[in-house]
Amino acid sequence: MEEKAVDLSLETLIRECSLNPVLGREHFYYFSLRNRENIHEIFKYKKFNDDFTDKLSVYRRDDYIIGMIRPSYEEFLKKIITLLNAKVQPRQKDDEKLTEILLKRVQVLSEIKSEQELKEEFPYLYRDLQDGRAYYNNLQKIRGQEGYTEEQYASGEHYYYSCALKKSLQNFIKSQTELYKRFTINRHSLKELQEKKTYNSYIQKNFNMDKLYMYVIHEYLNKCEKTNNREEIKKYITIIEKYLNSERDKTIHIITDEGIKVDLDNINKRLYNLKRRISDNSSVVDWVLIPEGKEYHKVTKEGEAKRLVLTKEEIEHLKAKGERKRIFYESSPYIAKAIGLRKYRGYIAYIYENGNVILDREYNEDTPKSASGDAIYVLKAEDFEVLSKQEKPTLRKHPKVEHMNHTKTWEKRVLEKIEEDATREQTEQAHQLVKRLKEK
Repeated sequence: MEEKAVDLSLETLIRECSLNPVLGREHFYYFSLRNRENIHEIFKYKKFNDDFTDKLSVYRRDDYIIGMIRPSYEEFLKKIITLLNAKVQPRQKDDEKLTEILLKRVQVLSEIKSEQELKEEFPYLYRDLQDGRAYYNNLQKIRGQEGYTEEQYASGEHYYYSCALKKSLQNFIKSQTELYKRFTINRHSLKELQEKKTYNSYIQKNFNMDKLYMYVIHEYLNKCEKTNNREEIKKYITIIEKYLNSERDKTIHIITDEGIKVDLDNINKRLYNLKRRISDNSSVVDWVLIPEGKEYHKVTKEGEAKRLVLTKEEIEHLKAKGERKRIFYESSPYIAKAIGLRKYRGYIAYIYENGNVILDREYNEDTPKSASGDAIYVLKAEDFEVLSKQEKPTLRKHPKVEHMNHTKTWEKRVLEKIEEDATREQTEQAHQLVKRLKEK
């Protein structure tokens, strides 16, 4: 049985794994053409400036390290949501509710009366209109150029109109409304078609498979670092270890789009952190770690009325911050951690050898502001059981508690607490706390 594993950046794949870097553009055209053919087969559609081909999807099968590499339906769906400027929750399912949300946006699109409205409601479609006009104007300019035939001009002009990027706003709105209605209603047909397609033979012929395997393992590690599902992490640890025990060349390295160097040392360090994360060094305590308190709820309730809905860009930004926060703590040398009754939706306590206990809110995709919206609390191991039960307003004023906000330098300040020198007594108190928590 196959299952969706991860997505791969086409840019990284071509740049880092191609056997012949000179053929980079040819590779991109190959993937774009295959993907465009799929979209055209379902929607009878061409669009000159967006091929929905930034990512490829890896589907695992049984115990294979890598299974099928296919066009990414998720990327197509994400781009449709973005182009329609739809307000969708980060973990929204691809179901009837999403269909309803998208069709409502299509209805709004059909009622647009001016370019200013289009720019405000659908900024990406407004960009398409402007690009389409520029494309058409360019066709007019090059019509008389030497070597550019009337047949080529007619073909280009037809392509422009087939893209539905017409000069008339009224025609543009009409054609785009029909297009995105088809995208929404018939989108699952594209998914079914793409599940029958594979890029495996082309990739095996034209790409360095050792580098590809290292890249896929990097993405498996990324996936594990972003989830709290212990069983899923265990499953991927088994796959990663299978890779490490394989005869694949691991003396190589790749550089991701984000500039991260991925090599054997990087993989081993991250695997070690994952193993430690799911080991028995965490305890669930029978109280809520740092409850908010009545005063906090009152302020929050008043603020909610003024709170604006987050844009997709803001959500992505918070998600990146949240994942960075999680990796920071899980990579730190804590000796144990404590989880409260809210599990991974509340505060997590990290206990360090020097007797410092650092409590920070775990990032949760359902509440993106958990990435940086709550303060960090630092206290001593000997005080943990008493003080971690106190409400936020009390802790902020307590002389034995230090609290920090998630400013630009929060990691540096927290690291100073982690590396702070300790007495033998403070170290003993840390280990005694760990022992008591495991006995509860």
